[in-house]
Amino acid sequence: MMQWLPFSAESTAWVNNYGQVGLGQTPTARSMGEGALDFGYAKFDPYRAYTLHAQPLPWLQGTFRFTDIRNRLAEASTTGETFTDKGFDVQLRLWEESDRWPQVALGLMDFAGTGLFSSEYLVASKRYYDFDFHLGVGWGRLGSSEDFSNPAGIVFDRFDDRPRGFQGGIENTGQLEAETWFRGDMAVFGGVVWTPNRGPLSLFAELEGNDYQSEQSGSRFNLPSDSRVNVGANLRVLGALDLGVSFQRGRELVLSAHTHGQFAQEPERPNGLGAGPFPVRAYSTAQLRPTSKRIDPATVRRITRELSLQGIFLHAMDGDGEGRRLTIWFGQSLSDSLAPAAGRIARTVIRYTGRAYDEYALVDLTGGMESARFVFPRAVFHHAIAGDASIEEFLAYLYIEQPRRKGYSDAAFNRLLAYPAFTYNVTPQVRTNIGGVDQFAVGQVLARVAGTLQVSKGWSFTGAAALNVVENIGNRLGTQFPSGLPRVRSDIGLYQREGKDYYLAQLETNYLFPIASDLYGRLSAGIFEEMYGGLATEVLYRPTGARWAVGADVNRVRQRDFDQRFSFRDYEVTTGHLTYYHDLPWYNVRAVVSAGQYLAGDRGMTFDFSRGFRSGARFGVFATFTNVSSQQFGEGSFDKGFYITIPLDFFSPRTAKGATTFAFRPLVRDGGQKVSAGRALYDTLQFSHARTLRNDPEAWTQ
Repeated sequence: MMQWLPFSAESTAWVNNYGQVGLGQTPTARSMGEGALDFGYAKFDPYRAYTLHAQPLPWLQGTFRFTDIRNRLAEASTTGETFTDKGFDVQLRLWEESDRWPQVALGLMDFAGTGLFSSEYLVASKRYYDFDFHLGVGWGRLGSSEDFSNPAGIVFDRFDDRPRGFQGGIENTGQLEAETWFRGDMAVFGGVVWTPNRGPLSLFAELEGNDYQSEQSGSRFNLPSDSRVNVGANLRVLGALDLGVSFQRGRELVLSAHTHGQFAQEPERPNGLGAGPFPVRAYSTAQLRPTSKRIDPATVRRITRELSLQGIFLHAMDGDGEGRRLTIWFGQSLSDSLAPAAGRIARTVIRYTGRAYDEYALVDLTGGMESARFVFPRAVFHHAIAGDASIEEFLAYLYIEQPRRKGYSDAAFNRLLAYPAFTYNVTPQVRTNIGGVDQFAVGQVLARVAGTLQVSKGWSFTGAAALNVVENIGNRLGTQFPSGLPRVRSDIGLYQREGKDYYLAQLETNYLFPIASDLYGRLSAGIFEEMYGGLATEVLYRPTGARWAVGADVNRVRQRDFDQRFSFRDYEVTTGHLTYYHDLPWYNVRAVVSAGQYLAGDRGMTFDFSRGFRSGARFGVFATFTNVSSQQFGEGSFDKGFYITIPLDFFSPRTAKGATTFAFRPLVRDGGQKVSAGRALYDTLQFSHARTLRNDPEAWTQ
């Protein structure tokens, strides 16, 4: 007997022309899966859409979109550049698909901004073998075909009509106009997708709700449309690239390309790459008997050498005279989690000392400070890795202690890591400027050469220079928008233009030090970033085992010259913030709230919410509200944006510690801007929280 089958998002979820999960012009209730990230491009005259789609939560997905409108000139352009619209979409899943019921979602399209593509919709999706059916109703642009009147108008007259376009004026763009949502006549949309054998090819047909006669709030921009039915095909190549072609409006050939990845889980890594731990069989009880001895210089050298090959660096070791506890101070570049490093240290110590010590105390050092201290019995760990007990049973015996201020100066072996130490790297860097009035998209690829000299366990010097590889900036990026505030960020285009050949990205010194247990401090000086240098200080209180932390920073900075060498401009300011961090117990969501004074002298608060995944990736959004008016701030009304943090090892066959962050603001303005000053304490310590040792039991055996 035939039955409705569950939907497989990985096999048949496609992205439409606007970056939403959908068909061609219409959205569906499907998703690409928790942790999905998609970058796309679509050409459907007169539009060119550049999109980013992300799904931070099982029931929430969002899209950011740049649309280059080719039949309309930018108002401030002196070079004939076309108009660029920026839009945000969000979709909420109301309930999941079951054997009997479809999946249903509610969405808002272009809900904050100029409203050129503003729409709301309710859509249902149901799968039947290789076919996926979709049916929805839309308001706004998705409802402009006006198939029927709004039922809500029977009760409230205001729902009969919908204001067209953004009502607040250019200085208020970016604000929500919820009073216009779900108003006006409605239209039906939907479609069907056929994916033979759930293979890489899908064919679709859709009915859209837009009549194209009310485009961009002006009759001269209305578009011809011969049909509401669109047909097309999508091909998935190597599981990560989607190529699409469709025939839309009865007259337009549409092309699209999307690349996507899944960041919810750690990537699979080939066997044999990277230094792994010794096999479990090396720790059998029989093999331990002849190696049971206390640490001595030769044993310490062997342990230190073996662990350094795996990215674990010992600072000190100390065993008490009674053979009860062995304490090891270490740092590591192996992983963003402490558990793999802790498991490898314990295995190696057992291999060389056997039963000489009853328990191990491991102390993680970050920036020369004790950031985590935990103790566990040697015998229970041994049984767990030998298979005689589970890792979960072992973790029940794990005890977390408070980090100590004193350090390891009194340890028997306290000079295992020599100072000064120098490290360097050469990495690619990309700088872009998208949506400007001088040219829609300019950018460059640079080689970033960076080095760090660690003078002592808490004191370091860091420098970085960026050298041009290829660019299309030329003499563009010269237009300056009017600003009611000091130009603390809005001249970023001039920095990119004047420093396009090479620039000094960083030349700073940082001194990190413990103030007391769970209380850390930092002093910084130098050139901090592209636009600012100066002096900075910070304190952070992070209680052991707690999900929260509180920090405070004060910075006295001066603006750099546009060429980003060693000279400075006249603008100088003091900034500072009090910041509260909290890792919420749901979905690995982190909330960060800070209050203080920003670079332009304005005062207010920044709200930051992000979702972390097991892979180490993190998707986040932020918004800042200060005491400047919308008129002073300019287009966009307030500072806002999103960011994506990706682990350094995600595209590597080997594990590694650290991550890189891509942050993006739809509009760069001067209100609500912070400075990046020195080595931030919370970011420095985020990978060394002892309470995470129980999060992934299997990591102890990696």
